Amino acid sequence: MILVIDDNEDIRVMLEELLSDKYNVVGASNGREGIRYATRYVPDLVVCDVMMPVMDGLECCRNIKEEISTSHIPVLMLTACSMDEQKVAGYESGADGYISKPFNSAVLRSRIENLLENRRRIKNIWGASHDRSEGDLSKPANGSAERRIVSTDVENEFYARFLKLVESRMGDADMNVDQLASEMGLGRSQLYRKIKALTNYSPVELIRNLRLKRARHLLTTTDRSISEIAYEVGFSTPAYFSKCYREAYGETPTELRSRL
Repeated sequence: MILVIDDNEDIRVMLEELLSDKYNVVGASNGREGIRYATRYVPDLVVCDVMMPVMDGLECCRNIKEEISTSHIPVLMLTACSMDEQKVAGYESGADGYISKPFNSAVLRSRIENLLENRRRIKNIWGASHDRSEGDLSKPANGSAERRIVSTDVENEFYARFLKLVESRMGDADMNVDQLASEMGLGRSQLYRKIKALTNYSPVELIRNLRLKRARHLLTTTDRSISEIAYEVGFSTPAYFSKCYREAYGETPTELRSRL
């Protein structure tokens, strides 16, 4: 989904016609409405005009980038001004790119595709971070050029908070997404979209993978029984734990232990 924020209805209609063959497009007529829509829909990308009534594009972009549920969304600014000072202000507000009006349709589509592809690479980086057998899971894998470019304090803080919350309640088999969303200060759908955008996993999938990773660590470093470990990491039964473990690692916990 792409959110277009522009007070000019003709521009909104034109962009919808230009992009609707490939994307769902939602329009907003000013920055304040754009923020509401961004929070409600959590689009994949925002195209935002700079000069608008009620709330201009720079303030709108700043709000989107500072709000935890929307901070990961790429924002492409549209401007009729070629002054470098305005572009600097936009980048300081968190904008990911600029397109000058009047714009070439092919160039606009190409910039949107590039930003979305970059977002997909970010997903893979974050998603891979918790699959590592060692290291700090609160940040993407080290040594990645993309990480150095796109990782932000807001994303790191959010992911670290989520991990800390999951780890503190890992032994609770009744832990669910609604509870986690409430404690994170988000709605269920907002948490789902945020986690999915960052890691390429749904919250349920991510929680299960974190439980399995913790279980694998305990299996290889302690003498606790498989049943004890299953309950400790929050699985309702040892049988279900063994099933999930085999799907994730290609062997059962018993087979792993026999190799040690």
